[in-house]
Amino acid sequence: MSIRFLSSLSLVAGMSLAAQAETLPYPDSDSSDGYDSAYYAEAYSGSYHSTPALESESSSKSIFPTQSYFELLGPMDSRNGHGHVNIQNWVTDVNLCRMSSGSWNFSAITGLRMTWFNGQGADEMDVDRLYTIWLNMNASCVISGKTRLVFGFTPEISTDFDTWTHNNIFFGGHAMITGPLNDRFSYGIGIGYYPQLGEAPLLPVLQFKWKTGNNWSLQLEGARLSYTKKVGEGLTWGPFVSIVSGTWTIHHDRRVRQFEWISGVAGVGANIGLGRWGSVRPRLMTDVGFSFGNSGTLKTSNGNHELEKRHYDPGFYLRAGIQFEF
Repeated sequence: MSIRFLSSLSLVAGMSLAAQAETLPYPDSDSSDGYDSAYYAEAYSGSYHSTPALESESSSKSIFPTQSYFELLGPMDSRNGHGHVNIQNWVTDVNLCRMSSGSWNFSAITGLRMTWFNGQGADEMDVDRLYTIWLNMNASCVISGKTRLVFGFTPEISTDFDTWTHNNIFFGGHAMITGPLNDRFSYGIGIGYYPQLGEAPLLPVLQFKWKTGNNWSLQLEGARLSYTKKVGEGLTWGPFVSIVSGTWTIHHDRRVRQFEWISGVAGVGANIGLGRWGSVRPRLMTDVGFSFGNSGTLKTSNGNHELEKRHYDPGFYLRAGIQFEF
């Protein structure tokens, strides 16, 4: 399976799970979307809806950050001798709404990612500061037993803000069926639409979590495959393979272009509880490893045609931040 295909899977990670808290056992606190936190699926704990709303009532949570983290890739040397590049991401998600009414669940999350590309001897990769602002809106309803139908809509602005065109805005969405097969295996399957992918915006979506025993779990969540062990209530750790990617509209060489970056990442992740702050449980999250399959691509403004592509050697990968569980 190619890095390109896996990167497209990362687009669904956070868009769907936010509407499924009562359906799938929520991921142990060890996972990420690799990178792109716009699609990071672990902003909420499974206990968020531990007390479901009555059929005639609704429950909600006030506006509060769900996670904030820093991510570093590099330095990564160019394979064709054109310098090297390193990347920094800073990501913050904020819960806007999460409520239930009868058999329906609703949620909305907004977020900001700031990205810095630093190209040394590679001017085409020195694109400075990029911004991604998104809103994930989800709704789900019971269709049979514990099986749910999930719908999601995700408008996103992704640009350097040096220019403004309709290509800065992406409108994505998905539809999924989710549910548990038994008390050890839960799944989600469906289809997503992601215009960031250019000429092939439709994508099948698959996710699962399998509790293999002895506190170990195998999980596919977006583009992240992890095998993790829960050690008491305070620590979860384990190896992972994931994707860090992004697509932005930029002003390059006096023209509007679309810029895309893709990296595979692999390593060991850990999530450590920091006690309780009232009703909030903060957790420290870290990933350490290496990147591979790194590439940066300049495309036409509509993303349909490649103009220039650079490949880069493996580099260091680090992610560290804080997550808030309710």
